[in-house]
Amino acid sequence: MADEWKLKEDGNLDISSLTGFRTVVIQDGAVVLQLKAATAAEHFPEGDKLEQFSLSPQTAAELGRDLLDAVEILLQKPAGEVH
Repeated sequence: MADEWKLKEDGNLDISSLTGFRTVVIQDGAVVLQLKAATAAEHFPEGDKLEQFSLSPQTAAELGRDLLDAVEILLQKPAGEVH
């Protein structure tokens, strides 16, 4: 499942736009990540979907590194070029 993506019927990625996030460290040593998203344009700017995830410190660090790596790729591309 690690290599699979959720797709729409037309084959495009089924994505929502992130409208907010929060993190908190809880006593058992986990990081809780809350993501708020808009599943369609009419749900901006508040969002209509809320998900919460418990991450180990190692997973949280890996996620942070992966996000930074993705941003670096985008910042190195000329405007309009997609990776």
